[in-house]
Amino acid sequence: MRRFPWIVGRAVVREALGPFFLAASVTTFLLVIRFLFTFAELLVSRDASTADVLRLLAYSLPHVVVLTLPMALLFSAVLTVSRWSADSEVIALQACGVRASWLMRPLFGFGVLIFALDVALALWVLPEANRRFQETTRRMYFAAARAALEPRVFNSAFTGQLVYVDRMHPATGLWEGVLVFDLTDAAQETLITAQHGFLVEDSSTGELWLSLREATVHTLRPERPDRYQRSRNSEMRILLQAPPSASVTIRYGPRESSTAELWSRAHSPQESESERRESWVELHKRVALPAATVAFSLLGFPLGLRNRRGGKGYGLTVSVLVVVGYYVLFNNGELLARSGKLPVMLGIWLPNLLVVALAFAFLQVVSKSPSVRNPGPSQLVALWQRLAGVWRLFRARRNAAAANGRAWAAQRCAPPLLLGCIDRWVLRQTMTFFLLVLVAVCGLYIAVNFSEQVEEIQKNQVPLVVVASFYLHLLPQILHDTLPLAFLIAFLGTAAVLEKNNETVALKAAGISLARVALPLLGVGLALSVTLFVLDETVVQKANRTSEKLEDVIKGRHGPRSYRFTDHSFLFLPDGRTVVNFLLFDAEKKTLVRPSVYVFDDALALRARWFAQKATYQDGTWWGENVWSRVFLPDGGEDFSPRSGRVALPITVSPEYFSREFRKPSEMSFRELESYIRRLQTAGYKVDRLLVQLHQKLAYPLSLVLLPWLALPYAFRLGRKGTVMGIATALVLAMAYFSLTALASKLGEVSLLPPVLAAWTPTITFALLALNRQTSLRT
Repeated sequence: MRRFPWIVGRAVVREALGPFFLAASVTTFLLVIRFLFTFAELLVSRDASTADVLRLLAYSLPHVVVLTLPMALLFSAVLTVSRWSADSEVIALQACGVRASWLMRPLFGFGVLIFALDVALALWVLPEANRRFQETTRRMYFAAARAALEPRVFNSAFTGQLVYVDRMHPATGLWEGVLVFDLTDAAQETLITAQHGFLVEDSSTGELWLSLREATVHTLRPERPDRYQRSRNSEMRILLQAPPSASVTIRYGPRESSTAELWSRAHSPQESESERRESWVELHKRVALPAATVAFSLLGFPLGLRNRRGGKGYGLTVSVLVVVGYYVLFNNGELLARSGKLPVMLGIWLPNLLVVALAFAFLQVVSKSPSVRNPGPSQLVALWQRLAGVWRLFRARRNAAAANGRAWAAQRCAPPLLLGCIDRWVLRQTMTFFLLVLVAVCGLYIAVNFSEQVEEIQKNQVPLVVVASFYLHLLPQILHDTLPLAFLIAFLGTAAVLEKNNETVALKAAGISLARVALPLLGVGLALSVTLFVLDETVVQKANRTSEKLEDVIKGRHGPRSYRFTDHSFLFLPDGRTVVNFLLFDAEKKTLVRPSVYVFDDALALRARWFAQKATYQDGTWWGENVWSRVFLPDGGEDFSPRSGRVALPITVSPEYFSREFRKPSEMSFRELESYIRRLQTAGYKVDRLLVQLHQKLAYPLSLVLLPWLALPYAFRLGRKGTVMGIATALVLAMAYFSLTALASKLGEVSLLPPVLAAWTPTITFALLALNRQTSLRT
């Protein structure tokens, strides 16, 4: 038997390294891109140091990397073998007496090395990173809580406390006009008003306190409205309880526990059966997920072994389908194992076993073929090839008139403004690549997010239809976040292939400028920009609100949440000085059940309070039944008035105000947010944060044109390096753009930059850079 030529093995591994690191970088960046804005907000809020933010980012990476390494290995294996097969190098090796299946040996060895790295991360690095991430989050809770608070919005982040702040001064941390509704005692209503306030952290205990100045405490038992308590304090402090996710726990969960601790729990008779099962599930996960690298290295060879041009799109498509299918099986197996419906080992390892079985089945197909000219890893691929051949034949006959002469064809390709045959061909290549990348990104995002949610889904017994609906409504936001990067990758990938195949040389020799070739692609980018803006204005906002509701179901949140105005425990009226609290709103009968009306002055000091058992809207007025009112006089006295019969309540809005959908500033359309800002400016409020969000609604979609325009000079300088370098360049540009966007927007929100400048800084910077780089484009 001939010995395997290891020089070929080294060549295979060397070629696989580039796609591997590229795929790992792209998938990791895509999965952490949304966290950049959170980290930037923590950094710019001045309550979190740069070291803490970078440390938090580093602790969050191992969880993502453990998942992305198997994906990257499969993609690199399929892409490498596909490229060798497409360039007939596999046939050349066969002619030299080297079996095609021998190429699997270096890929298998490469997979074993990545498995060793990944399993080390999963067994030792990941638990420690999860633990330190949790500890750092607790330590930074003061900064995180402050960054999450927004002015003129009821904040329910603190258990039992509903906090409202009229004005915030980020530079000093001082608040003006503070309301605190204490919801801890259902039998007693407590309202605290204060002129000023600020957050204070107790460094010895880690507790977070709200320090108030010139505070007044209003206490009332609803069954005895005649007994009303009011006390004034020049200074007072309120302990803000941390939310459950940030509460200190003595015992870490399975994800934060070390491997030794899990092993001890799994064998401990003192632990309950469910806790032992949870420990076994986590132990098997820490080995089974990295083991997918070995299984994917076996499967990647037969999937990539096909002798035809254009294998990159095939490799990307197959890789995504396999990865998504694998994680769906893995997560469902984990659910069944956690619930005890399947043995732990079978539930966790079944996807790996299926992948290995599939790999050997495909290898049998390959080994039975004397030539790898078209091994066809499955009948579906062969069917697809036949259908593609029929389509090409149909198009050839339909365009038979085009073959009458080359001069006529050249004339069709020549017009500079109309789409010719070259334009259509380039657009077809780019859009195909774009759709593949978009499907890949969405599939990977959903697969990874599902793996993070699977524990909550099992614990809260969430129905499958709720989970499917959640990801369906999450999809518009995923598209919104990833469209610019996906189109940039498609743009650079297409340009890199043209350059690699010397097609750009042929175009320039024919007198066609490369700028002219890229023009329709930039036009597509402009069209996608408009599409992204319309998507944000119409679909994304509604889908986000629905996905937020469904996420609460998945996470088992049963407390009051605010999605529609009728769901609000407390609601400000448009005058900004009247709060209405009600138990229930009946839209058909136009009735409020047990409404309470709080009337404040400009300093948010309580001036009057009304209560009714029921209020009905008639003839433009809300009429209450069993009403009492209490007016606080300027001299410090009170006027309590129980009233009989129907009494007009100081509610100045129609029922439509309570039935319409509530929208946070980030969930408004451009015109709605613009109108909202105008009202706040008229009232004298600082609106820097909202102005940044408003202008970003215009600036962000332009990145679909801006980034490809900037990448144009780099796209045609990649030479023979091809798609890999094209995608790498796209990744670097996208990282720079999104990092600058995150930092500049947060600087604008805290008034360190003018809001308009902060929102448009990334666009202006990259546009100027693009103009400068166009001078170096050799068209």
